[in-house]
Amino acid sequence: MNQDARAKSVLAGTRPGRIARWGLASIATLGIFSGAANAADAPASGWDFEASTRVRYEAYDGGYRPGGRESEDAVSIRTSLGVTYDGDGFGAGLEIRDSRAYSIDETTPLGSGDIDALEVAQAWVAADVAEGARLTAGRFLLNIGSKRLAGDPAYRNAANAFTGLRFDWQGQGDSPTALTAFFTLPDDRLPNDKPALARNKFKFDRERWDLRFWGAHVARKIGTIDGELYVIGLDENDYPGKATRNRHLVTVGSRLRRSFKSGISAELEGMVQRGNIRESKAADAPEVPVRAWSMHADLAYRLGGSLKPRITVFGDIASGDKAGTRKYERFDSLYGPRRGDWGPTSLFGPLGRSNIKGAGIRFDIAPSKRFDVFGEWRRVGLVSASDAFSFTRVIDPEGNSGRDGGSQFQARARYWLVPKRMQLETGAAYLDKGRFLKTAPNAPRTGDTKYGYASALYTF
Repeated sequence: MNQDARAKSVLAGTRPGRIARWGLASIATLGIFSGAANAADAPASGWDFEASTRVRYEAYDGGYRPGGRESEDAVSIRTSLGVTYDGDGFGAGLEIRDSRAYSIDETTPLGSGDIDALEVAQAWVAADVAEGARLTAGRFLLNIGSKRLAGDPAYRNAANAFTGLRFDWQGQGDSPTALTAFFTLPDDRLPNDKPALARNKFKFDRERWDLRFWGAHVARKIGTIDGELYVIGLDENDYPGKATRNRHLVTVGSRLRRSFKSGISAELEGMVQRGNIRESKAADAPEVPVRAWSMHADLAYRLGGSLKPRITVFGDIASGDKAGTRKYERFDSLYGPRRGDWGPTSLFGPLGRSNIKGAGIRFDIAPSKRFDVFGEWRRVGLVSASDAFSFTRVIDPEGNSGRDGGSQFQARARYWLVPKRMQLETGAAYLDKGRFLKTAPNAPRTGDTKYGYASALYTF
């Protein structure tokens, strides 16, 4: 069967009628929830209700994935219902998030990060335990510092949720110190097999003691500089039904920022990763030490005028694994979202913070509070010629295909059709493949990758 005639119709979620019915059901549910929120007089009572639904269509051509299709498309719907309470020394929160995809099959490059039907993304309680200090327990989202190692993705559908304890402390004074410490079990999003995901099957996520995520983050403002120091750890072991690389990683990093509403702003962040990891998922595979690192830097200048233009030059580098050594050097970005630094993910997403180096320029304008646009170009390459290039899975173990990854262009436009209620968004990305992506042994001969999407977000 050829690509254009693939058997998508056998999947329950692919028929347009079902897409429409689910979308209407989502909107109806949100409408009821929104009415309840208004009736509750949220600001006066300490209650805050949030509800939203997002529908997105996306497609690509000239795929870069080894063994993947040359072209693909998908429709995704993300619905979220949330309620929080913040009273005198006490807080609580609950969020139900439903993430589904349609017009897909078992070979579509989407996973549990895109499809997670009817899941409890957050369910937590919090109490003030001292002046400026709060302890949170339960299931919650983590947005740590720049979010390059831990954050809730905005572009991707499903949440990065964690179950455990979080402690936040805010000091006093003109330049207060802020501390966040956490010990959590990352949620294992289920189901995670392709047949079940393609049919949007429901199964509760769960957490396991065999996967632990912990750390501490300290931030302090000194003059015009915002400084951050952090340590983040991940401990992973095999569990029944799943073999792992048994990652035991500790990442230490720092970040400096200087930003103003107008003029020059800058950011510099560096991370060093140590620990050990198995050479493969085999139970008897030997462990090797981890020696990985990554850096990000940018310099931006905001011009005057009604368009509020901003020009940013930036650079990123993250180590890759080298052949013939008794150590592992590929940087692991843990639970960091990729959209902000690297472009759209979901069906696209070739770039990320692993075995990559590159620099580029970005131009933003925001003519009004309702409309903003940006365009970005970056040139990228490999740090290690014998490791897989970033998130593409393209690899030349002999290192004979060079280090040229090519160039990526992306652009996005957003417009609030109804202020604070309905936002329309469209974007595109183009991967101009370099020599490596054209000549590596497992690189598909499909030409450059072209990607586009359009979405509508309705917030109640």
